Amino acid sequence: MTNKKYFFIGIGGIGMSSIAQYLKEKGNTILGYDASRNKSVKILVKNGIEVINNLSLKSIPDYMKREDVTVIYTPAIPDDNIFLKYYRSNGNNPIYKRSEILGEISKQSKCIAVAGTHGKTTTTAIISHLFYSSGIHFKAFIGGIMKCFDSNYINTGNDYIIVEADEYDRSFLNLNPNYAAITSIENDHLDVYGDFKSLTKSFKSFANNVKDVLITDAEIDMDKDFSFSIKSDSDYYANNIKILENGIRFDLKTPNKFYSDISANIIGLHNLKNTLAALSIIDQIQEIDIQKLLPFLSTFNGIERRMDIYKLDNKVVIDDYAHHPTEIESVLNTIKTNFKNKSTAVVFQPHLFSRTRDFMDEFAIVLSKFDEVYLLDIYAAREKPIIGVSSQILLEKINCSKKEIIDSKSIDDIVLNTKIEVISILGAGNISENLNKEIFQNV
Repeated sequence: MTNKKYFFIGIGGIGMSSIAQYLKEKGNTILGYDASRNKSVKILVKNGIEVINNLSLKSIPDYMKREDVTVIYTPAIPDDNIFLKYYRSNGNNPIYKRSEILGEISKQSKCIAVAGTHGKTTTTAIISHLFYSSGIHFKAFIGGIMKCFDSNYINTGNDYIIVEADEYDRSFLNLNPNYAAITSIENDHLDVYGDFKSLTKSFKSFANNVKDVLITDAEIDMDKDFSFSIKSDSDYYANNIKILENGIRFDLKTPNKFYSDISANIIGLHNLKNTLAALSIIDQIQEIDIQKLLPFLSTFNGIERRMDIYKLDNKVVIDDYAHHPTEIESVLNTIKTNFKNKSTAVVFQPHLFSRTRDFMDEFAIVLSKFDEVYLLDIYAAREKPIIGVSSQILLEKINCSKKEIIDSKSIDDIVLNTKIEVISILGAGNISENLNKEIFQNV
């Protein structure tokens, strides 16, 4: 993977951009296409990687059209993509999915993989932060932008590789990690799996690929080496939990030891669960003394759009990636715990037509728990519209005091003018790009 030429289709994807940075670091020539100019693309350009956004073969220089170019694409790219069709028609260029390349990279060191419907990005980031803070040599491929690094790729050495194991398109089956954690298994990506049984079967296949230690949430019904929980006694158990204004304190029981009064710079019990998942898998690595890493939980600065909390006068604004009913429920539960008795509003951008169709009623139920609901049009991403699926139909199912469909340009006006005390900006699309964060104060 050195001194080669790579063309990335969909390079701005969070999983693609970290691989592009890794390969650039190896001395390769990188060119990528992406329709977006998101934060990942800006990081790539800052690191000297050229990104084109014109969907035309004329945009590709001649040296990138030769047979010695390796093509990497994300499964979010449709089969009729002009670049993918071009290289496939050539028949001479090596073409790989992102997950296949990540699988090859992960074989180069001891691999730690984090899977799960929810929580894998935060768990991966916490492991990466603890490793970095304690001087462990590793590479990390993270599904979000870590604030303290302003990047989703970290490289301090070759002893370990930390990866986010994505279940979409069964991508994580290309991994054979030494250590793995599964944070949760819940219905999602039914456009790929069809039903929960098929999804669970895929997670079990991933579990069978784990070489040394598999740890899962205690509620997950599968063979495992150890379990973790914040609800009931388990191999790894967090109890005596204290919610503070800007963090959580807790005690930790492991299979062999007990640690008291641990301070973590996190918000929300769902993030305590992610913290416990991270600590559980680290504790199983014999070369690492977890006690030396625990103090660094208090310096974790988080990930962009994972419970980002801002203040505007007397209002609280929460910016979060939540795009599944369970994730929205977690945000709402955190609000009820940390901002008791305050009025709530949500600005939500549904992500994918298929997900909106599959969870229409569940979305309506959880969104109805807010005092005010503002919906953007569905963010299509890789999909084409589905007849009978729209934000308007979802809105009609929601029962709250005020609800409406809005344009993305109206988000700032709502935040500025509403009398609601806590406003949540939620979704996995481009909703946050329309939020003027310069007017807020970081909490």
